Parts: sequence; C-alpha cells; structure tokens
Amino acid sequence: MKGVSTVIAIILILMITVALAALAYTWFTGIFASLTASATTATTTATTAMATSFVIESAWNVSTLVNVAIRNTGTSNINMPKIIAYVSDIKYTPANLNPTTTLSPGDKGTFTLTVTDPKGKTLIVSIESGLQQSATITG
Repeated sequence: MKGVSTVIAIILILMITVALAALAYTWFTGIFASLTASATTATTTATTAMATSFVIESAWNVSTLVNVAIRNTGTSNINMPKIIAYVSDIKYTPANLNPTTTLSPGDKGTFTLTVTDPKGKTLIVSIESGLQQSATITG
C-alpha cells in the first residue's frame, strides 16, 4: 500500500470541507451582526430626528434682552438645556429657560438672550437633533 487509502482521503476531504464551512459561517455571522447593529442605531437616530420639530413663535427685544418663545410641534421631547441660539452668526447660550429640562410635544417654551442692538437681526435657534429655525427679532 502506497499513500493514503481512498476511504481515509474522502474522510479527510469531508473534514476539511466541514471545517471551512464552519469557519465561513462564523465569519459571516459576525459581519451580519455588526451590520445589523449599525443599521438599527442609524434607524433609531433618523426616526428620533424626524419626530423632532419646532417653530419660533416670537422673538422680541427689550433693551439688550431678546425674549424667544418656541413651540414643540413634533412628537418627541426637546431638551431645553441643549438649545443653541445664533444672532447674526454669533453663538449665544440661552438663559432663563422655561421649562428648565424638556419641552413636551405641543408645549410652549421660552428663554432669553443678552444681545447688543438685536432689533431687526436674524435669530437662528438650533436644537439637539440639529434642526434649526430662524426668525427676525422685533422690538
């Protein structure tokens, strides 16, 4: 007898094939699990952003104080402390937040900004999701 018998050769080929199939299965399972997790996160983020909407109801100034009233027109809460305001491309941090934490859907919220000579300037309000609205400051 020279070499490997036919039966042993077939068994070895089958074992190698099964091992390669198991390795491929493990590899593809890991890739698909990672892709599924990434897609789920992206979908959740997009859905939350689409459910967020607001309007600036008014922006008026008294001296150097700009009073801003916004209404949550979306279906998810707005995180009031995360609001950022811009007047003529200068960033301002809102003060006197009402409510101080979250603005529920349908509710109205207010805050103030201290701005020098704000009358007639453009106010841009940005919320945590990145959504922005603009209005002209009246006086």
